[in-house]
Amino acid sequence: MQLDSEVSKRIREIRISKGMSQEILAQKADINSNFLGRVERGVSSNLQLKTLDKIISALEIDYPTFFSFNIETADKKTRIMNKLSLSSQQDEILDVIDSILDIEKNKNN
Repeated sequence: MQLDSEVSKRIREIRISKGMSQEILAQKADINSNFLGRVERGVSSNLQLKTLDKIISALEIDYPTFFSFNIETADKKTRIMNKLSLSSQQDEILDVIDSILDIEKNKNN
């Protein structure tokens, strides 16, 4: 795994999952949108940690979530948790899961 290409893919993946355009993310991260485009395409490999920190903050996620690479090889629970962490409807999804678990609990009693 090449870290720079994985970081590039991850930025794009999370940005799209959050429904953000490159322009909006660049504005929130206080970086140039053309530069962000080059980073996402893997053309610019000189991404500084300070800039990556700005991007991660602008994506409104934490570092463990951002650096969760190789989701397809992770176990089922990890894949689901990663998807949930990227969802804009976390509370609603958790409410549904909680209701399902309550039904299962009541069924077993």
